[in-house]
Amino acid sequence: MTAHRSRKEELEYGSHRRNTDAAICEFCTPLSDQVVKTTKHFRVLRNKFPYSLWDGLAVVDHLMVVPKGHTDTIANFSDIAALEYFRTLATYEEMGYNVYARAPASKKKSIIHQHTHLIKTEGHEKNIVFMVRKPYYFRFLKS
Repeated sequence: MTAHRSRKEELEYGSHRRNTDAAICEFCTPLSDQVVKTTKHFRVLRNKFPYSLWDGLAVVDHLMVVPKGHTDTIANFSDIAALEYFRTLATYEEMGYNVYARAPASKKKSIIHQHTHLIKTEGHEKNIVFMVRKPYYFRFLKS
């Protein structure tokens, strides 16, 4: 998996993470404009800081499936919640979204609340991508 944000997006995300109170989980109380769909056990949220690229493809939509109850792992889902979770993922997969989640112990996981990324790409690879430095800056040449 390769996912990247533009330099500007990465700087905005880094600033947001530094200014967020770690004691408050932003997935437990999401902004109303982020909520795309609500089920009994989950919310589908629009990512405030979406990826620009996913596996070399331009991202056109970036959502997340987030449990309403605070948990850091899928293992804590009840049987009913697990079934709802997989049905939700299947629905979005049928609509062309890629599905991705990090393990609870992942060093890359920025929010310790289980969330599964739903990433829709435009479907064709970019010809050239330059990654100059961290945070990455992208320059796309039309493909």
